Amino acid sequence: MSEMFYWQALNRAMDAEMAADETVLTLGEDVGLYGGTYRVTEGLMAKYGEWRVRDTPISENSFTGLGVGAAMLGLRPVVEIMTINFALFAMDAIVNMAAKIPFMSGGQFPMPLTIRMPGGVAKQLGAQHSQRLEHMLMNVPGLRMAVPA
Repeated sequence: MSEMFYWQALNRAMDAEMAADETVLTLGEDVGLYGGTYRVTEGLMAKYGEWRVRDTPISENSFTGLGVGAAMLGLRPVVEIMTINFALFAMDAIVNMAAKIPFMSGGQFPMPLTIRMPGGVAKQLGAQHSQRLEHMLMNVPGLRMAVPA
């Protein structure tokens, strides 16, 4: 078995899911032309087009909310927040919308939404990019977390 970096494994997983299901799309800052801050979406825009690989403005609460709405309409969005620090801007969409809408709707609106946010990886980028904030999301009912280690 060959070794690979986390970003390569994530890229392969995203590619496989997008190939298997047309409802899977990704959105976030620099996920398209640039290929993602950590190369996770590299090559996906060329393969799947602008509609399914969407570059967004720097507005985490807005594009995370857009992901929530897309999931409510039957799409399977993968929202990429550049670093977990910027998830603080999107906490309303994550905690009060994504986590709660399936319960508040009595299951009428499932939430097939993935929010990807690297944390603690950028030791060269200073305080605003290097925190580990998973603990803020760990006890929110309705959220599931996966942290590779």
